[in-house]
Amino acid sequence: MLLPLAWWTIRSRKASFAGSFVTMLCALALTTCCAVLLDAGAGASPAQGGAEVVSFAVPFGFVCLCVMAFAVAGTFSLSVQQRTREIALLRAVAATPGQVRRLIAHEVLVLTAVAAVPGCALGVLLADGLRAWLAARDMIPASFPFAFGPVSVVAAVLICWVTAEAAVWSSGRRASRVRAVQALGEAAVPRRRVGAARTCLGLVVLASGVWGLVAIGSSDGPGAANTAVSMVMVLMAAVGLLSPWVGKLAGSVFGALCRALFPAVGLLVKANLGAGYRRLGAAAGPLSLTVAFAAVALLVPQLKWDEQWHQERQRLVADEVVRGDGAGLPVAAARTAAAVPGAGATVGATGTFVNVLGDGGGDGDGQGDDAALGPGGMAQAVTDGPLDAVLDLGITHGSMRHPGPRDIALSADLAQRAHVGVGDTVTLSMEDDRPEKARVAAVYTRSRGFGEAVLPLRLAARHLDGEQPLLDEVYVRAAPGAQRQLADGLRALHRAEPSWRMLDHAAYRAEALRARDASMTATYLLLLVVTAFTSISVVNTLVMTTMERSGEFALLRLVGATPGQVARMMRLENAVVVIAALLVGAAVAGAVLAVFSRALTGSAVPHLPAGTVALVLGGAGLLALGTGIVTTRIALRQSPTAALRGAG
Repeated sequence: MLLPLAWWTIRSRKASFAGSFVTMLCALALTTCCAVLLDAGAGASPAQGGAEVVSFAVPFGFVCLCVMAFAVAGTFSLSVQQRTREIALLRAVAATPGQVRRLIAHEVLVLTAVAAVPGCALGVLLADGLRAWLAARDMIPASFPFAFGPVSVVAAVLICWVTAEAAVWSSGRRASRVRAVQALGEAAVPRRRVGAARTCLGLVVLASGVWGLVAIGSSDGPGAANTAVSMVMVLMAAVGLLSPWVGKLAGSVFGALCRALFPAVGLLVKANLGAGYRRLGAAAGPLSLTVAFAAVALLVPQLKWDEQWHQERQRLVADEVVRGDGAGLPVAAARTAAAVPGAGATVGATGTFVNVLGDGGGDGDGQGDDAALGPGGMAQAVTDGPLDAVLDLGITHGSMRHPGPRDIALSADLAQRAHVGVGDTVTLSMEDDRPEKARVAAVYTRSRGFGEAVLPLRLAARHLDGEQPLLDEVYVRAAPGAQRQLADGLRALHRAEPSWRMLDHAAYRAEALRARDASMTATYLLLLVVTAFTSISVVNTLVMTTMERSGEFALLRLVGATPGQVARMMRLENAVVVIAALLVGAAVAGAVLAVFSRALTGSAVPHLPAGTVALVLGGAGLLALGTGIVTTRIALRQSPTAALRGAG
């Protein structure tokens, strides 16, 4: 009974449901893409790139799921709010609250079913395109099998459907519970009070977001970077729940400002903003999400790179760096480079991983206690040689000038987390999880992009299960006045060993920039996809909120307002929406970036590129203002009488 009625309602109100359909279509495409990639990656072997695809699809899917939930909830809730009069009429003709709620739920089911086929098809095509794109950039092997089952597609549809149902449940619940006469009154004049339950929930989510920011501030830089984007989603969820209050505040402040600056049109703007504060909050939500997410996704990697390169430039004392084109360099490469004419100091290094175990870390039988596993991170295992002659680690305590066979250096962050200092004996867990005793000989500060610990290569080699260690790079410093002689000698070594690359400071920076661009590729792709989706949501919301006011525009024109006056009124209202959204989005992004910068650099004032900030704020503002102007012109093309008939 209700399913045919829901189908008839959607068919008779195509314009009202068009926005919800577009949002659901995009949500299904994104969710299906992530689910298909995750399914294909889980079924592929490590040699085929399965682990790389899963590591890409998991964070990609998490962010897309959060953005999708935000957009779908906002659009469907707005759709229900715009149909308050229709729901009130259903109550007036004896429809029960349960029937109204089930009707709305069936409408969501019909929309999801209609959008499922094209949305899932677009998602599969997008996933295949991403697979080809990743393979073309050598991020995964070309042999990666694009094989997935129907479960992933069905799961994507169910996720989108459940999200939409949860969104309309809260909106339809209030409209269905009030009495019929009261519902008709609220359809004509929206209620002024904001629900207490929604306000309390929004405050709880906001408090959890603030707690998350405090956690970012107390964590190290890499951990803070991984948490930054998720904190944006938490804070924006709080903004969504508190959007009526955002609309009330923005309407009061900017409405009074418009009234003072533009006495004639400003009076209408102030009245509209006061009465339609929910509409203002709903319109500002997707735009503020676009601003906050784009700003954090663009600027967090930039801040990380700036700090990493700042430390790298201070850390690198060597004149030349030798790297291999293949898996690495043999350990003998350090001795070979040391024999080059003009070489003064030479040290080889390779990456490894260490954990500092707790007091119960070693049980004496060669096995570590997992329960006592402490803090850790990437480390550098170095060959014998004067380390301080090629690398300035910013040592604050101790020395690595003449380290012993069990002497190690820890970063200040790792030493703080492990509660150890210079002279302490610690138990380490390395590649094979066997405990190893070592003495902390130094604590250093320049660890970004390098490692949280430095240990002798001979110590690390004992934990490779018989494998021969390979060097990632060899640092070479010229003898006093022998820089040119060293460069000539290394060029001769390159002719003898073509797979060995000799990098001076300029070439080293250029290679670091290429590595940064390659690592940022996935971030830019995620940003592009999510920004496109949120932009569609922004346009969708603004079109819905503007077109629903066609009857209001018609009444204004019938009482003497010219189309130009109505257009100026809407431009002011759209400007208020844009300013409120930019302020909220910038506040969320600014809070996250300030705390992240403090965790990364010690300063709560991040260095933000003016071009990037202008691109984010200007692009979002122009998108919203352009959409509002075009939609208003379309709404004003109708004659007032025709618009009133359509609104009725």
